[in-house]
Amino acid sequence: MYLISCLMISFLSIGWGIQDQPPTRESAKIPLTQSVAAGIYQSYLSGHKILTQEENPNVNAVNRISGRLIAAVKKYYQTGRKSKELEGFHWECHLILEKKEDAWCLPGGKMVVYSSLLNLTQSDAALAVVLAHEIAHILLQHGDARMQSYLRDFLYEKNLKSALSAKKRETLDFFRMAYGNGDYVGVIRGFSPKDEQEADELGAIFCGLAGYHPKEAIVFWERMSSLRGTSRQPILISTHPIDPERIPKLRLVMDQIVRTYYTSSELK
Repeated sequence: MYLISCLMISFLSIGWGIQDQPPTRESAKIPLTQSVAAGIYQSYLSGHKILTQEENPNVNAVNRISGRLIAAVKKYYQTGRKSKELEGFHWECHLILEKKEDAWCLPGGKMVVYSSLLNLTQSDAALAVVLAHEIAHILLQHGDARMQSYLRDFLYEKNLKSALSAKKRETLDFFRMAYGNGDYVGVIRGFSPKDEQEADELGAIFCGLAGYHPKEAIVFWERMSSLRGTSRQPILISTHPIDPERIPKLRLVMDQIVRTYYTSSELK
């Protein structure tokens, strides 16, 4: 469990996406993983349609929800005296025109929401569940572990720096696969059951701190589970598989998460 009591709310919206202020000269040096992720993120954005509020009224909702979650994450780590773990994070979130029903987050807080995902989530709370879950995977370093296995088993390098020096193109491809970026969403294998359970729990905490009821996570993942094996099965289930134990284990910790972390957004 990751139980630390706190509450929050403040966010920053810039342009048509949500993002932090750019780093200054005084900012801490950005870790290599986050630097690589930032480059991949900008490359992805340059090749895809970033939607504006004028083009899609859901942009404001994406900005609002991601902003509240970012503030929740910061407060959670400040309260736990773990703010150093967020050093180098310069959060961004953009709504992208895309037929796939998914979202993703890269190291350093670089997020994308696919426009078709909103047909699946259908509410602010459900979208918050998905985004909080993606953020949790990054903060729990699940993609980092996958990247380490790729370095060892396929690139035969000890670390990311040496792999980039020896095999830059291949390393960047494996990096995208490790973190489920862009065209690799739905192509790579999903996270392990343990990873999903951990991200469910931490994501529900972030939702509670952001003013979204944590139990919405159970509602949403039950709805996704009901679509498994049907013609309407979304790609989200491929990247985040739902095994028989996932939802029951989330139920076991849900009451404690609600008691400890949830404050209705109406009271904030």
